[in-house]
Amino acid sequence: MVWCLSSRSDATATTRAMSRSDRVELPVGKIRDGVSADGGLLSDASDDLNDNIAYRGGVVERVMFALPFATSFTLITFVTLWGARVSPALTVAFICAYICYGWIKGIHSGFAALLVGIPLLHQYKDADWHRLGNDSSIRAPVLDRFFGPKGQVYKANQRPELEGEAEHTWVSGIDGELKRGLTAKFNDIIHICVIPTYKEPLETLRKTVGTLAGQTCAKDRLVVVLATESRDTEAPGKVAELLDEFGPGLLGLYYTSHVLGPGEAVGKSSNCAWSVRCVKREFVEKQGLAPEQIMLTVCDADTYFDSQFMDCLAYNHVQNPKPYNTTYQAAETFFPNIWNVPIIIRIKAVIDSVGFLGQLASPFSHPFPFAIYSQSMRTSIECGGWDVDIIPEDWHHYLKCWFKKDGDYRVVPIFMVMGNDAIEERTWNEAIKARYIQAKRHAWGAIDLSYIVMNYLDKSDKVSFARMMKLYMHAAEHHISWTLFWFTCMLGGLCSTWANPMLETYPFGIGLRSLTVIVFFPMTFACWAIIIGEFYIRLFVVHDRPHFECNVAPMWWQLVSQVQWMLMPLADMLFGSFAGLEAQFHMAITPTMKYEVSTKVAKKQAPAPDSKPIKPLKSVKPSSDSMYTEIVTAESPRNYSEGPFSQAKNTQDYVSL
Repeated sequence: MVWCLSSRSDATATTRAMSRSDRVELPVGKIRDGVSADGGLLSDASDDLNDNIAYRGGVVERVMFALPFATSFTLITFVTLWGARVSPALTVAFICAYICYGWIKGIHSGFAALLVGIPLLHQYKDADWHRLGNDSSIRAPVLDRFFGPKGQVYKANQRPELEGEAEHTWVSGIDGELKRGLTAKFNDIIHICVIPTYKEPLETLRKTVGTLAGQTCAKDRLVVVLATESRDTEAPGKVAELLDEFGPGLLGLYYTSHVLGPGEAVGKSSNCAWSVRCVKREFVEKQGLAPEQIMLTVCDADTYFDSQFMDCLAYNHVQNPKPYNTTYQAAETFFPNIWNVPIIIRIKAVIDSVGFLGQLASPFSHPFPFAIYSQSMRTSIECGGWDVDIIPEDWHHYLKCWFKKDGDYRVVPIFMVMGNDAIEERTWNEAIKARYIQAKRHAWGAIDLSYIVMNYLDKSDKVSFARMMKLYMHAAEHHISWTLFWFTCMLGGLCSTWANPMLETYPFGIGLRSLTVIVFFPMTFACWAIIIGEFYIRLFVVHDRPHFECNVAPMWWQLVSQVQWMLMPLADMLFGSFAGLEAQFHMAITPTMKYEVSTKVAKKQAPAPDSKPIKPLKSVKPSSDSMYTEIVTAESPRNYSEGPFSQAKNTQDYVSL
């Protein structure tokens, strides 16, 4: 198998090759030697990082679980049924204002992506991040505002903004020297990428690990850890194949095998919690690396990295005046297989990809991490690791860190395009069903609104009410608007007019239905910004990236297919309003959810010339008190074993569609 890295230009590629050959060699032989006869299995977990139960029961928490559905249901029935009878004027004002909110948000995200995000994507892509980390006289494309009022620590040809202990120095666990200054810290960072996976096709894992092995710092400073589940009996064989193929190109390739425990929910979060505990045990406690020098990156099994991502991440981390109060988030897109998915899934993938870039780029947004994110090992230790009883772990882990740091926590964007496959199945019906289930799982994140309130009640002496409410409103705005928008825009004017015929001519003599059409018109500007942004990213930013098959369709078809925007209301109805409302309803009635793996069709690739047949590795045998001999819960949040919300426990599993 030949892995082709993205090429900018001949001159740039030559410079990159030279800078890679000139890298500082770290004495990291003991990390490479860790891949022992057991095939790199990390089975010994750290005893700490056990502060990992998010939901503990109680009446207040249970009421907060029901609040998102109660809010959504009240507002939906208001705009479609009873609002027109109680107060026609208020109904008209609310519907029109909400439609305006929709296109204002759309225009804001679309133009932020187009005017700010895309130029930054170009600048980050073209920069030589290894050179920037080793030459403090060169100015980087990183904006000061991403780091807060103080900006970057090290600026070109200037004294550091912070000095002494405030500079965040550490004693390296590799050479025992004190690391101070841009270059010393940049070259001492070890990256550990944790990939939670369950029954993922080998070809999907091969592409992901391949883009990691193609990192400019892979052999010197990158360790890959595949976080597998003990129920996946094929995982050790897949790891053996990947170890043979990519192990020589990485600093290390390991895997963990998670056994579901009592109170844990099946899914990415509980798996990640176990894997990070094993990583801490191996690299911090056994091998003696400093937590400050380890950068953790958590990603999905179908993530395709830019070849400079890890170097860019290290540079941003070293430049951060508050490096342990930060989650780093790349620009995630669903472009790699965009032309292989049904049109209704494609339109949603385009909106999500460009919209997320706009949120990262805008100074007025409050971005949350999504799927692929990074933080220091020290941050993970101080915040107690990942919780084990929740489903959507990205937002939740950010919120946990936010409260552990008393509200002094932020997301720093990394403007490098990450690729994830959109939901792809063998038939359109199966793909749409799988995408709906994925949307419902994402919508389950509304349960974290309760988590915000409950944590504030515990930390009200350290976190101000205003600061908590700002966080709560940002999170609630996302989840409630997700559910409400289609009902308000598509049904509000029609149903309200049926409920009260007076609205046939009120207001202004044109009636509510005509008024909603007029008010909705500016949404076309948002659509055009997203269309232009999507075309530009595909054609000029990721066109040379491996595994991005986003330009395989002929140009005439790419242009004609823009009729897909006529299906935007249908996509919003299925994957927004209906999925969100169903998730909130179940959250209110029975706050448990089964994790179902999103289906991705793996493309077969030619085997590498030196690849070997898959061979089994030493696996972990379940102990007598493991999930195979006990009945455990695999739902989220925890089943309540005591009190008025007690439920019978049962065993669940991932469901592969």
